[in-house]
Amino acid sequence: MTPSCHSVTISTHRTLSADATNDRKIAIIGLGNAGKSLFFNMLTGCYSFVANYPHTTVAPNRQRTTLEQWPVEIIDTPGISSLNSYSDDERSTLDVLLQEPIQHILFCGDALRLQQSLVLLSQVLELGIPTLFCLNKSDEAARHGIVVDTERLSRLLGVKVVPTAAPYGRGMDRLGEQLLLSQANGSPVHYLRVIEETLSRLGALFSVENRPSRGMLLQFLQKDGGVSASMASQLGQDVFATATDIVRSFYAKVPPARLGQSLFTARDIWARGVDREVTKRAEVTVPGFSYWAGWSARHPVLGWPILLAVLWLTFYAVGGLAAEIATLLGVWIFDPLTNLVGGWIEDPFLNEMIVGNFGILTMGVINAIVTVIPILVVFFLIINFLEDVGYLPNLSVLATRAFAPFGLTGKAVLPIILGTGCNTMATLTSRMMESRAERIVVSFLIALGVPCAVQLGVMLAILSVAPFSALLIVVGSVVFTAIVCGIALNRLMPARTASAFLLELPALRWPNWRNILQKTYFRIKDFVLEAMPLFVFAAALMFALEKTGLLVLIKKWLHPIITGFLSMPDKVTEVFILVLSRREVGAVYFKDMVDNGELDYYQIITGLVVMTLFIPCISNTMVMIKELGARWAISINLGIVAIAILVGGLVDFLIRLV
Repeated sequence: MTPSCHSVTISTHRTLSADATNDRKIAIIGLGNAGKSLFFNMLTGCYSFVANYPHTTVAPNRQRTTLEQWPVEIIDTPGISSLNSYSDDERSTLDVLLQEPIQHILFCGDALRLQQSLVLLSQVLELGIPTLFCLNKSDEAARHGIVVDTERLSRLLGVKVVPTAAPYGRGMDRLGEQLLLSQANGSPVHYLRVIEETLSRLGALFSVENRPSRGMLLQFLQKDGGVSASMASQLGQDVFATATDIVRSFYAKVPPARLGQSLFTARDIWARGVDREVTKRAEVTVPGFSYWAGWSARHPVLGWPILLAVLWLTFYAVGGLAAEIATLLGVWIFDPLTNLVGGWIEDPFLNEMIVGNFGILTMGVINAIVTVIPILVVFFLIINFLEDVGYLPNLSVLATRAFAPFGLTGKAVLPIILGTGCNTMATLTSRMMESRAERIVVSFLIALGVPCAVQLGVMLAILSVAPFSALLIVVGSVVFTAIVCGIALNRLMPARTASAFLLELPALRWPNWRNILQKTYFRIKDFVLEAMPLFVFAAALMFALEKTGLLVLIKKWLHPIITGFLSMPDKVTEVFILVLSRREVGAVYFKDMVDNGELDYYQIITGLVVMTLFIPCISNTMVMIKELGARWAISINLGIVAIAILVGGLVDFLIRLV
């Protein structure tokens, strides 16, 4: 996600224009959920979304700024546990480190996971890039009875170590100055003699001034394709052939699996030793509320009632509180404004274009503000709260068995839950899945059965005033369809080895309301900047279609499907036209029809089912093309359109039959 920038004055920087040159590149590296995006926000004055779970960042975020009067480019990277990448988001971090001229690294360590942080740090230090080690979450570690001697740690590592509590700004002063003064240090880990001798032989092929770092040579020894291509161009064909022979002779002695295990064991032994030397742990700790809350949230019995309670609270908050806010805004502000503007405009054509049924003001601006924004505010406050306290990773553990029939692990919960915010970003987040087949299945499920924030909020607002049976039928139909289609798609995918489910579980914590409110503000701001013009465009499009007579023709062409098969009024055709541009635009227009009493009980249910399952918006389709390829994206979209219409017709037939 491109970070949102805002006008915050920080003494160490000012934001530069996009054409800045000769920037120092600074990469922020660390484990998932270590707090990298918080450091990025502080250093740049921009806002990159943060949450209390791994994989919040799935692609590098970049921003030009200045630190201590030096022009720099700060790069916020996806979290990794090793430089040996497995998923696409981890690979993007490795590409930043190995293929770009990084001058400094801000390493974001986790005081609660010091040993794992040190294992990763040992690989980062082998790259020979000046590094500053910020040991984040020092406050949370102290609450768990863990105290790290950072001065002793700094001496052992040979790099500056700064203890921080980033959410509260502690330890963040003079960070820019300390970062630019950071220095490189040699590798702290020594490997088996055969590995060390092979690294020396490879290094001797280069001149002293052009010799790659120890980390680069290790990546070449592990047959990293990007590093191999770089070394081939640097060495020339004959010398590169010699390097290849050295690697081949090495593997005759050491199998690839043994090399990886040997490297990890050496790093782990070193990290464990350093951890023991610098860390003091309380002999007795009493599990507190955080421990028991997390245990309950992922418990196979207790976890499901908790999830139902969360969903129930969201349903009534969005359907009740948001609806009340929307009513007040309409009565107090926008109804009088519409009447006032309508009275000013005397020309009948302009009056209808501005405040008519498809008016730019009434259908465009006011629909977006009155109907959508109150729903988004309430919905995002709840979702951001769940993200901040760390509930979502525990939900992943709870749902692991439920996702097995789809060929997925509980890790798929995160992109699917994020889809309730934005399908497009959720599809990008599917990069965290380890295989292409898993990414295809996750992207399909998101596009098919996960409504985005606005659409979901509007649906909840409609269902909150409908009979409870409508909620059960709509949710049941969508979930059942997603299950059947997900299982079928998994069966059609090529046979593959099941991925291991490894996910760091953050400690549940008390919410940081400043972060929750800030994230809500930026999500609402992004919606206004991105979607408001689309609401206006949609209103203008529908007005033009109506005035040119094309709308009547489209309704006539689709009449057999809309009225004949789905038993809906022809006016619903307008909803599906709008859904093609943005799902939420069509959802809001559908809500207007419900509020005006133009649809009966059966038509409301059928319309919500079809609209939820219908084709994803254009932006999500473009991301699917980028991530999965045009063939898969087109196939998924065509399949979803057919599924939505067939399921909608079947639901309409069954509920009328009963």
